[in-house]
Amino acid sequence: MPWRLPSSARARRGRVGMSDTPDYGVPWPLLVGLTHNLRTGEPKNIGDFTAAIVKRMPAVPRVEGIENLPADPRFILAANHYQRKGLWILHTAAALTQALAARYKLPDPPLRWLVTANWPQWRFLGRSVASPGDLVLPRVAKVLQCYPVPFAGTNPAATARSYLRLRRELPSVPCPVGIFPEGAAGRADSIGEALPGVIRLMQHLGRPVVPVRVAEDAGNLILRFGRVTSPELIMASIRAL
Repeated sequence: MPWRLPSSARARRGRVGMSDTPDYGVPWPLLVGLTHNLRTGEPKNIGDFTAAIVKRMPAVPRVEGIENLPADPRFILAANHYQRKGLWILHTAAALTQALAARYKLPDPPLRWLVTANWPQWRFLGRSVASPGDLVLPRVAKVLQCYPVPFAGTNPAATARSYLRLRRELPSVPCPVGIFPEGAAGRADSIGEALPGVIRLMQHLGRPVVPVRVAEDAGNLILRFGRVTSPELIMASIRAL
């Protein structure tokens, strides 16, 4: 089985950190497998896709605090942006998605993410040019049933379209909506502040907010869920886990 939930006897308490840093590797075969979907626009099965990513991980992720999750899955899941060399944010998102898939047994998708819709500009011959990711990432987000959000100030019209779509669809979305409040600037070795506008967005969406802290210990990826909190306290709640 690619996923397991630990018993309460195995659940660890206290702070966790990075004592080992295994290389998770980019799941190239799975990414290449998106080619058909990108060409046709057909949505990918998120449960299957993220389960395959978790299965390739060097160690089974460990879940703690699963009992803190509300009975109703219609909440916002807010996690620290845990990414480092050798561990892509896709691994973190896949592990969280599988944890919620195991908890709620919802139809696909088990979790819908707000994701970055562009990459930093490239430097070429002393000039800044748009990254090809600005074209590719929104299409990837579409087939992975995510809500793409450009970097702050880079494309206000696209940002507004994504937010309006999210608010329009939210009443009929039966699963949690995931967000990394720190955005792409977040790192594995520290927890920063939420990007401007993220707290206000969570307030406007009106769903309960559940914090989860992602960390590593002895080579294991650890997902520690907390109790429902307010949008204003989300980063403090994540740090406290």
